[in-house]
Amino acid sequence: MGKELFDYAIKGDIESIRQLFDDPESIFVTDPATVLNKRDKDGKSPMDMAAMLGRAEVIRELIERGADVNSRTKKGYTALHRAACWNRMDCLRILIANDADLQLRNIHGERARESAARYNNTSCVELLDIAEAQKELKQLITSTKEIIADPEKNMGRFTRDDKQSGNRYCDEKNEWLEANRNSSTLEEVLKQKKEFDELLQPILDKLTGDTENDVSKNGKK
Repeated sequence: MGKELFDYAIKGDIESIRQLFDDPESIFVTDPATVLNKRDKDGKSPMDMAAMLGRAEVIRELIERGADVNSRTKKGYTALHRAACWNRMDCLRILIANDADLQLRNIHGERARESAARYNNTSCVELLDIAEAQKELKQLITSTKEIIADPEKNMGRFTRDDKQSGNRYCDEKNEWLEANRNSSTLEEVLKQKKEFDELLQPILDKLTGDTENDVSKNGKK
């Protein structure tokens, strides 16, 4: 069951893969996860094979059909590890764009980034470093917006101007991320994060202020 999917993935035969889903009664339609994430006797999935062979469009098709981008072998390898080891840049980009987990480690304690470094795939290392920095900036933007919006998290210390300025900074950095997702260098992303931190610091400092001293200054003990 599903052997033809492995064969088509290895060949890069997109049309034949799509034809597998033509029959609404087939397992490819009724239970796609079973065949899409199935592993062969060597523990590899169709997406693993596609990642190793550089079949970027096959990876895209499999993900669209419901394949688990973070499916792992018994030794902890994901398709992201495979693409990184085999220096498949296009495959890496598609996997990253579809939320492949950059932090998953294999049995050797390696993330995809370390696997790429072990094989001296410097372009893959750089791409994964950029993706991680972008993700960290995105998470910082998201968490900051949550703090600004939640009175319990900001403890009511933000003024209206604080909230407007904070949200504006978040929106500006988010727009930069979206516009430069496929073209930014690591240095550019780190620069944007540093600027974001500096802009927000006066606002976020209000959350770590000495409230006891503040009360004393106001004459309210």
